[in-house]
Order: sequence, then C-alpha cells, then structure tokens
Amino acid sequence: MKKGKAGVRYVLRSAAAKVAAGAVGALALIPGLLLRTGAAAVGGLLRLLRLAPRTGTKWGIYFTRWSLHLAKKVHTRLMAKAKKRWEADTRPDVLTDFDEPGHTRPLTTADEFGTDYFGGNLVSVFQTETEAVRDAYATYDPPMMLAVAAEYWGLPEGVTSVAEAVRQLAVNTADKYPADAKMADQVAAVYALLHQAAQKAAEVGPLFAKVHENDLRRFEEPRPGEHMWNILERRQDGGFDQRQPSRFVAVAQDVAHVYSRYEPGHMNQVAAEYEGIPAGIENIGAAISLLQVRSNDRYPVDKAVVDAITDVHQVLMQAASAAQELMPSFRRLHAPDIARHEAPRNGEESEAMWDV
Repeated sequence: MKKGKAGVRYVLRSAAAKVAAGAVGALALIPGLLLRTGAAAVGGLLRLLRLAPRTGTKWGIYFTRWSLHLAKKVHTRLMAKAKKRWEADTRPDVLTDFDEPGHTRPLTTADEFGTDYFGGNLVSVFQTETEAVRDAYATYDPPMMLAVAAEYWGLPEGVTSVAEAVRQLAVNTADKYPADAKMADQVAAVYALLHQAAQKAAEVGPLFAKVHENDLRRFEEPRPGEHMWNILERRQDGGFDQRQPSRFVAVAQDVAHVYSRYEPGHMNQVAAEYEGIPAGIENIGAAISLLQVRSNDRYPVDKAVVDAITDVHQVLMQAASAAQELMPSFRRLHAPDIARHEAPRNGEESEAMWDV
C-alpha cells in the first residue's frame, strides 16, 4: 500500500516535470527567436559589407538552443526531486515501521495466555522507560554535524545505561527475589550481550573522528576566514562550534536511574520485568536503527560509520533474542508457584492459607 501510493505520486511528479520543462522551454524560445532574428539581420548586413560571411547564421542558432538546454535542465532537476521524494516515501519509518514487540518474535506468554496470567496485567518499568527513549530520539533532529558527532560518541554511554538496568535485574534476581538461580544466569547472559553492544558502540566515535579528520579540523582549528569554505552561508552568530551533549545519552540515562530505584513488591511485578526486557531492548535498537538510517541517507558521513552502527544494532538484536527466553524459563522454573496464582485451589482465600 505504501509503495503503491508512492508510485502514483512519482508518476504524477514525473508528468508535472515534463509539463514544466516544456513550458519553460516554450517561454525561453520566444526571446531566443527574437535574438536569432536580430543575429541573422546583423549577419546579413556584415555579409553585404563582406566583413563576416554567414556570421549571423553561424552563431545566431545558439539563441534558439537556449530553450532546449533550459528545458532539459529544469526536467533533470525536477525528476531528481521526484526520485528523491519517492525514495523518502518508500523508506521505512523507524518510529512506526520497525519490528515492534510481538511482530517478528515467536508467540509470547501474552499470545498463549492472553493478559489474564501471572504478571500479564502489568507493564514492565524497563519497557516503559525504553519506549520514552525511542520516542524522544525519533523526534530529535540534530542541527549540525557536531551534534551528530555527539550522538556517535554518546552511543556507548547510552547503551551502557540501558545495560545497567538489566544488570541490576540480574543482581536482584540472584540476591533479593525468590527466584531460581538459573533465572539470574539467564538475565546475566542478556546483560553480557548488551555489554558487548556497548563495546561495539565505543568503536563508532573514534572511527568517525578518523575518517572525518579533515572535516572536524575545520571546527577545532579554524583557519582565518574558514567560513569561506562553507557550502551554505555562515551562521548568523558567526561561530563555528555548536557542541552539545548526546540526546541519546540524555534520554537513556533515565532508564538506569529509574531502574536503580525500582523495588517490586510482588513477584508478578518481577515477572512483568522479565517479559518486558525483549521489547525494551528492541526500543533501544529502534533508536539506534534511526541513527543508522539517517547516517546512511541524510548525514554527510563515511559509509564505514554506517556499518559500525549496524554492527551495534545487530548485537542488540541478539540480546533481544536471548531475552525472549526469560519469561518462558521463569514460568517453567516456577510452575508450582505460578499455579497458586493462576489456578488457586478452592479459590484465592483457600490458597492464601499457604501464604508465608
């Protein structure tokens, strides 16, 4: 549906480009004909005087060629814009088209049991906080390349903040929650992959600085009149530097801060956290995927930087895939405990006689 609508718009823009080019060519032809007529008259006079035989005929024809060159130039430019719009219309929207939780993964506990199951009516704090990261980053538009550079350099700190929340869940599972020790090991395995993603992310900033050394030097060590090399006009403030902290770091730090203070009061809240970890990691992956797409399509950066961000995203998706096993393992390892809540014997009040 999306590509079909984009195709229709492309055809309409192509037709409009041809009409506009024809109209411009026709308008340019009128003064061209007048100038060619004048050139022919001057050439005829010079021939009578035997000063320049056929001069008017030889160079007067260029006046009428103006219209052809101008029409071709207009058509080429409009078609380029039409193609660019078509590519923009058919490009996936990272905010809305990325693989959301449940869209590509296997059936989840919610798919199997609905929402009326242990922890099913609760929303993971981790998932909620990472959704805020995804949404905030999707609306961020860096004003210049130094701001983009801040995002590249901030990737490891942002991913580490998210990983810290998962590490805290692993520690609490081992030390505070009445959970099987295998659960702590599985959460720790997810954290290990997130830590690996953070290590990959730490390579992006130095790589960017290396391949764009000359570009960055214009800001860090500007020569007198450096702005004369600018593609567009110099900024109104006359400055060269607009350094600012990474937006990704700013929003991702909240995940670790909130989670460090979170104290679940019941195991159904802990269960919701196990189930929400995959979706939360995917939310972070969506933000990094957006940076990758923009780096590839909009930002003037080397493709090696794009590839490095892609590597970070791939490791994050491995972590999300590993996290898919948390909730199934939790249910399997704690089946008797969960059964007391989902299928209480002789009702909840009777089952509560076993409460500690």
